[in-house]
Formats: sequence, C-alpha cells, structure tokens
Amino acid sequence: MLIFISGGVRSGKTALAENFAKKAAGRTYRLNYIAAGRATDSEMEERIMRHKEGRLQSEAVWRTFEQSVNLHELAVHYSKRDILVLDCLTTWLNHEMFSLTPNPCLLSHMLMGVRRLRDSSRMLIVVSNELSFDAARYSPEVSDYIRLLGKLHQETVKIADSAYLAECGIPLMKKGVKP
Repeated sequence: MLIFISGGVRSGKTALAENFAKKAAGRTYRLNYIAAGRATDSEMEERIMRHKEGRLQSEAVWRTFEQSVNLHELAVHYSKRDILVLDCLTTWLNHEMFSLTPNPCLLSHMLMGVRRLRDSSRMLIVVSNELSFDAARYSPEVSDYIRLLGKLHQETVKIADSAYLAECGIPLMKKGVKP
C-alpha cells in the first residue's frame, strides 16, 4: 500500500504520516522512518532534531534510516512486517538532482525507488511539500526543480492507493480510501 501526503511547509504532513503509520502498525508491525534530509544549515538541523525528538517522545518504537540519495537501496532492510514513512520526497529530489553525479533519468530513478520501497513493505507513506502554489519567478534551476517535483508528485499519486493534502494539520483526501 502507498499513501502520498503533500502540503505546505509546517502544515502537519509529518505528524499526519506518523499517525497513519502508528495506526497501521498497531502492535503487529514495525515502524520505520526514512529521513531523506541532511542538515545543511541551522534551520534544517533544528527541523531534523524536532522530528527526532517527536519520534523519541512517542510511545511507538521507530527505526530510523538516514539516507539522502538512492533510497531504493534501503528496500533490503524491510519486509511485509514493516510500515515506512519517507520524509520527504522534496529533500530526496533535491539531493538527487543536485548531487555530484545526478542520474540522467531522475524521474524514473526516483519512481523506481518509491516502487521498491512500497513493494518491500506492508505500507509506504510518502511525505512531500507543495511548492507550486505561488506565481513567483525563479532561476532556471529552481524552475526545473519545481517542474520535476510536480511531475514526481503526479506519477507517485498515480501509483498511490491514497493521496492527501495537509492544510493546517487537517488531512484533505484527494484520492482513495482512508487507511
């Protein structure tokens, strides 16, 4: 099963994903958190720490995997006993796109990663940010990034069982049925 959750910055996406995961896991399945972000500045350090602290304070036990590129490689760590939260598609794309050796077939590469993670687990919950709500003009690189993220969102939602938009901590179902 694949659930896609997007929304604006600090809209409650991660909390929603973690709550879905905890509910799905119950006492039977293992909870796993795939952190695609890297601490590149003090704001990102703070956000990563806040997310880690939230999982540590939770009654649930989380296994955390920190990897920013080639997430398909993590699939070997999971089985149908695992519930995965991938946070987030936005930072994963950033790291893949702007790595020293970007994959020339980036969209296919990342979708293959999503499929492998989904197929190797009981449930994959993918979190991402909506970046195309404004009409600002950006540099060509940022515009390319936003276009690719939009295409990645569309293709991920096509293979997802459910899709949500988080606004002010409220999940708005866009596709599928509640998990």
